Amino acid sequence: MTKEQLGAFIAKNRRNQNMTQRNLAERLHITDKAVSKWERGLSYPDVTLLEPLAKVFGLGVEELVACRRAEEKLREEQSVKNILEISRENRQSEQRKMMVRAALSALVIVGLALLVGWYSATFVHERRENLIFLKETVGDVNYLYVEEGGHLLRLKCEDSVDFDAIELTDPQLGGKLVYQLDCRWNQKTYEGTVHACEETEFRNLGGLMDVTFEMESVPLFGHSQVYYTSEDYYPDPYGEPRGKIYLCNYRFWTETWDESANEWVNKKTVLLVEDCLTATVKDIDQDRENEVIVRTRWPEKPYAVYD
Repeated sequence: MTKEQLGAFIAKNRRNQNMTQRNLAERLHITDKAVSKWERGLSYPDVTLLEPLAKVFGLGVEELVACRRAEEKLREEQSVKNILEISRENRQSEQRKMMVRAALSALVIVGLALLVGWYSATFVHERRENLIFLKETVGDVNYLYVEEGGHLLRLKCEDSVDFDAIELTDPQLGGKLVYQLDCRWNQKTYEGTVHACEETEFRNLGGLMDVTFEMESVPLFGHSQVYYTSEDYYPDPYGEPRGKIYLCNYRFWTETWDESANEWVNKKTVLLVEDCLTATVKDIDQDRENEVIVRTRWPEKPYAVYD
């Protein structure tokens, strides 16, 4: 405690009591000049005056020499405690926020990992070489069908694919054309899109067996007589039981009998359905025109109709 601190404390309490320096001096039986010296920090009160001076202000001597009231000390201590409590609560709140952020970050990372895993397990982006088994237009949308592990993969053609230029068989050699496809597809639904389709130099020249059965003839496709028969039987590599289910081609053609040469001439294939289980000819829509109904090998498209 300095003289200045004590003088300021005496002046503060005097004013709080609405007392002048003269009033205080009279209460202590001293001169007002002595009070003035105390308050200006020029001197200390005499030790014998500490108790009566404290009593005038309603203080204890300890409070007077400490230059603060006991309740002020308590308030200061409480303020410090409050500040410490607020600081502790803020730290705990910040720690909770950090834990929540860390947990959310971990959940996001796990979620992203699961999403990447699901996407990788579901969608395939690849360039592949395939025979194209079927072209189909539904509304204004063009589709190509290729084989994928015993399933028929349905690929929607993007605008970059020249759908009309795609041929299924080589017009000169007669074998199936092999194409390189740039595609993306879903392994669960066997559907996707194809962004590019380019013909390769490879050809597939047919089945594993050459078996020809008896031919039949019916009115078909505007012809009065169309002959058809099954041919080129081979075991379905994905059929169950393995090796017991056979696939074949169905050929439909027209020809005329040359009586002078005693032989069939002008043979022309009007439809060749490849890699199917069976085919039949019937007027299924009752329009008095026959259609060809084909039982395909594909579970996704078990039947195809040609009219």
